[in-house]
Amino acid sequence: MRRLLALLAVVVAAAPGGGLAHASTGTAAAAPQGQRAKGRLHVVLTAQSHHPKLGHAWTYRVRVTDAKTGKPVACRIHLQFFFGGAPVGEVGVHRVANGVWTETIPAKGKDAFPPAAVGQPLVLHATVTAKGYRTGTAGWKVQVVR
Repeated sequence: MRRLLALLAVVVAAAPGGGLAHASTGTAAAAPQGQRAKGRLHVVLTAQSHHPKLGHAWTYRVRVTDAKTGKPVACRIHLQFFFGGAPVGEVGVHRVANGVWTETIPAKGKDAFPPAAVGQPLVLHATVTAKGYRTGTAGWKVQVVR
């Protein structure tokens, strides 16, 4: 299961802000020279909003398909929160057979957004790997509100 690390609260509280790259969809980069070309993943990361409310549940979804055929791809999805381009919170690593992962971050408890996250620019980042494919990525800008 996922953990929003205490590091998220410490880094977010200590940092003055940051410019974060954002892409709601992504595909893989080119394969290194000398390697056989692999298929490309199309990764789409969406959520109910860009502004989750502190103390309220927040749901997101990652969809992974073959970029050429549009068919779902069995894969491994690694989810992290980034602040200022650096990972600050581990959400989890999930294996999916149908190319879709949906999860809800709870309103309260150890896996909820910490109060120090309010107002800080974060990115939920998905890194996706699958056999026979280049790594794919996607991100979703998040700024927790009260």
